[in-house]
Amino acid sequence: MSDLLLAIETSSIWTGAALARGEEILAERSVKSRSRHNEVLAGLIREVMREAGKDFTDLSVLGVSIGPGSFTALRIGLLFAKGIAFAHCLKIVPVMTLDVLNASLEIQDDLEFRLPVLDAYKDEVFTALYKGPRRVSEPVIVDPAFISALAGSSVHTEPVTVFGPASLKYEGPLRASLGKRLHMPENPQIAPTPSALALLAWQRRKDAQDPSDLEPFYLRMPDAKKPKS
Repeated sequence: MSDLLLAIETSSIWTGAALARGEEILAERSVKSRSRHNEVLAGLIREVMREAGKDFTDLSVLGVSIGPGSFTALRIGLLFAKGIAFAHCLKIVPVMTLDVLNASLEIQDDLEFRLPVLDAYKDEVFTALYKGPRRVSEPVIVDPAFISALAGSSVHTEPVTVFGPASLKYEGPLRASLGKRLHMPENPQIAPTPSALALLAWQRRKDAQDPSDLEPFYLRMPDAKKPKS
């Protein structure tokens, strides 16, 4: 049986795809597409398949970044994945986007406090607390000025590594909240990478689901979809 996995990442202003054989990345493409995910994704997928010399019939499973993130972008990524899955009788491994973002920054210490942050707009971020590779809280939407509540009580003094596409946008309130505990890597605005998604999806391949069962994980529905009170 094939051990090839195609990963599709569209949760942020970047669009990406990666092809992996087990835990070996064979090809990866990622571009800053902003709102043009639907225009560039098919081409990126063709490029990684061509570089690796593979076809959709060679795939064993798909991996997709399921959210939270951009409402429209998440739907585009999942719809592409579903189209491939239905056409080739494949299942999809959904991976929570904050897990992908956390895995996209090299982990130096398995006990390191980490808060990957994605822009939820309205002066809020999507985040969750990690210790090294392990998520230790549920994903939440939070005002960055109060993000310290996720990282332990005031008795904690350990540094907290904050990174992700929203890190510099909200650096002021993040610093006000975490104080001296705040640590940002050299390039804090790292986005979720398709290679990190591919490796996580392969590790979680037993969680693969029928494509008809999957919907994006939004955390908060867009305003246009909120029911009237």
